[in-house]
Amino acid sequence: MQILGSVTAPARPPWFTWTRVACFGTTAALLWFAFRSIDGAAFFQALRRTHLLWSGLAFAVYGMALAAGAWRWHVALRATERLVHAMATWRLALAGHFYFIALLGVGGGDLAKSATYARWFRFPLAEVLAAAPLDRVLSFGASVLIGVLAVSAAMAGGGLKALSQVNWQGSMWGTTGLGLLLVILTVWALWGPQGEGPWARTRRAIRSGGARLATSPRAGGSGLLAATIAQGALSAVFALNLLAVANAPIPWAQLAWTFPAITTLGAIPFTFAGTGVREVAAVTFLGWYGMPAGDAMAASLLTMGMRLAWAAMGAVVTWREQARQAAVAGPPLARTLSVIIPTLNEEAALPETVRRARANPGICEIIVVDGGSRDGTRELAARLGCEVLASPPGRGRQLRLGAARATGDVVLLLHADTWLPSDAAAAALNCLRDGSVVAGGFWKVFRDGNWMMKGSRVRCALRFWGNGRMLGDQAMFIRREVLEQIGGVPDMPLMEEFELCRRLRTVGRLALAPATVATSARRFARLGVLRTYLRMWRVTLGYRWGATPVELARLYEKD
Repeated sequence: MQILGSVTAPARPPWFTWTRVACFGTTAALLWFAFRSIDGAAFFQALRRTHLLWSGLAFAVYGMALAAGAWRWHVALRATERLVHAMATWRLALAGHFYFIALLGVGGGDLAKSATYARWFRFPLAEVLAAAPLDRVLSFGASVLIGVLAVSAAMAGGGLKALSQVNWQGSMWGTTGLGLLLVILTVWALWGPQGEGPWARTRRAIRSGGARLATSPRAGGSGLLAATIAQGALSAVFALNLLAVANAPIPWAQLAWTFPAITTLGAIPFTFAGTGVREVAAVTFLGWYGMPAGDAMAASLLTMGMRLAWAAMGAVVTWREQARQAAVAGPPLARTLSVIIPTLNEEAALPETVRRARANPGICEIIVVDGGSRDGTRELAARLGCEVLASPPGRGRQLRLGAARATGDVVLLLHADTWLPSDAAAAALNCLRDGSVVAGGFWKVFRDGNWMMKGSRVRCALRFWGNGRMLGDQAMFIRREVLEQIGGVPDMPLMEEFELCRRLRTVGRLALAPATVATSARRFARLGVLRTYLRMWRVTLGYRWGATPVELARLYEKD
């Protein structure tokens, strides 16, 4: 047994259980039933004529479905305030897909994924588990939406006439049972928790997280959009595989409803990776519209192969990440932040920046390093309760001096015109729960820019995931001991953040914390948007081509 916070993690289940034997037995029985109803020669012919373009696209779309599912879980983790950073969510989502296959179902996969997340990032398991039902609620809502759209398309195309062949007797019992289960889960989630046991904490986290999703259209809408993309992409995978093997025209409009139905049935946790159920459903449903059974079976098994291939990648990610997390295990959790603000004639901008920084619990000190202001910046900073240091001008030099004076567990480098949100400190500290992450920054928007400056969050993502870099106005934060290890902030008049990122990547990972800072667009207003962007690109290229920091600063500050 392993202790996670105040919650005991579940013991690793044995690989041999009678439940798994039953699942594999059910899979074999269903496959036998499906194969006995098809022509073997036609099935192998369908496999041989598989169009690699369409099957390759289906494989890529499956990856897109997993990415959208990771985004959906990301929203659920944010709602329960247990979010670390986007790449951690993606890695654990891939691990969850592997667990889903290996543990034969959503329930075991969600539990194993949550337990791994809690162990790696040192959260109580019950609080992480609270995100799982929120994640599944979003998935269920998307399934209903996709189903309604598919059935509407089938109705418009006359595809529901085939349903007259279905015997619906006995379905009322299943519907009643599902309804009772939903009622029980709802009462359990809403019932007032007693004490501080793991289930009480989980119920409380579900209620509070569900309330955030319900009261925040942006969060709830984002989660539902992610879930809809995920469900739609999974249905598209089967459709593309059918297109890859079909030897006859496919009546898309009529059988549109069958793809989400087959996909949903393939998620039933009583067989291995949905195998058997999916094949029987595919042969049956598509057969109603004249599709050859061999084509349906081939498309279904191609889908299973892609599911297993992505699960294998998830297993590799899980193994590698487990080794990495074990290698960095043990650093104490960061709890305090020191904010360093370099200033030069920032009397007008400083008060609001300091006020918003102080609104963050966890920030233990604000150090203002002035580079020779001729206005009242120093006096104002002192009145605001900041520690004030004097330095020769130069942003890198000022940040270096302030960081050397810091006493917090984390050093946060903040521009005087960049505003922190009230959850910035919590987001940074949660981000650093990942022991492999040594530093990070925030997403960024311009608070007073025009339409030409939209999309700054996309640029942050491309810059970070493409080149591993962040800009200074993204409020970089670094573990203090790591900053000391690499020799402090580079003493450069410009591009110190790029050089800092380069040095930090040699000792660990960087990450974008799940919070957004708002920075000023005053330079754009002074020089013009296009001119400012061109200048930034010239400076960045100059840095890559080896121009000296002095030359870059002269170019950047040129009027």
